[in-house]
Amino acid sequence: MLGPLAAYLPTPRTADGAVAPAVLATLADRAVTAGVDAVAVLGSTGGFAYLGGGDRARVARAAVEAVDGRAPVVCGIGALTTADVLGHAAAARAAGVDAVLLPTTSYLPLTADEALALYRDVAAVAEVPVWIYHNPRTTGLELTVDELLAIASLPGIGGLKDRGVDADDVRARCAALLAGVPAHVEVGFSGDALGSQALLAGARTWHSGLAGVLPGPWVATAAAAVGGDAAAVDAWTERLAPLTALGARWGAMRLAGAVAHHVGLDLGPLPAPLLEPPADVRAAVDAAVEAALA
Repeated sequence: MLGPLAAYLPTPRTADGAVAPAVLATLADRAVTAGVDAVAVLGSTGGFAYLGGGDRARVARAAVEAVDGRAPVVCGIGALTTADVLGHAAAARAAGVDAVLLPTTSYLPLTADEALALYRDVAAVAEVPVWIYHNPRTTGLELTVDELLAIASLPGIGGLKDRGVDADDVRARCAALLAGVPAHVEVGFSGDALGSQALLAGARTWHSGLAGVLPGPWVATAAAAVGGDAAAVDAWTERLAPLTALGARWGAMRLAGAVAHHVGLDLGPLPAPLLEPPADVRAAVDAAVEAALA
């Protein structure tokens, strides 16, 4: 199990664009020390789509070595073809990860039947639990609760990462998923702002991108949610709102460098053609981080 809080690490790079394992190790250690329950690499925040197989393997190994058994490590394996997904799964398994996370990555958005076939084929041979990653915003595929439940029933599926458009949607989807998934399948939700609502509704895991660079406030929010303290969750959500709003607008991958710089870490350049956020956004990030840590 990954929950209650899985922190998704960005992938740091050197000035020439190579993966920077030492900085990644620092991020992983900071997250575990702060109290996150799982560390994830090569998710959306980690820019998996911008990395080749060799770099992905280096990221997985660096994360496993840095965490050193103190928390589960989950590794994204998304790719355009099933063959490439299987190659990434094998490399992640060889690195020693505890689970793999599979989005329905595609240039041509997959159909629900194609997604089911993808998860069936990968879960059958992955040898570690496969987490479903439902992310309509970037994949173009929006799965219904029933379609997610069909995938979750496949052998080899260990959990799922869903998302909702607002708090009511998160609560409704969470209740429906919890009512229908097999007992061993972990229900989780992504969203730096809304994932805590899923924990309050009974989900096992909150998958957070910004927790990978600023774990403390998200650890505190998750603890309040697990304890059923809705008032404390609301207070933390309001406190973090300026930062989560920026994340929703620009994406955690773009914001991670500015947040990390504020806490003394250099994540290096974004992969071209991505650009760093403009100066006014970086200033807003600084102010939002200061408010979050106050």
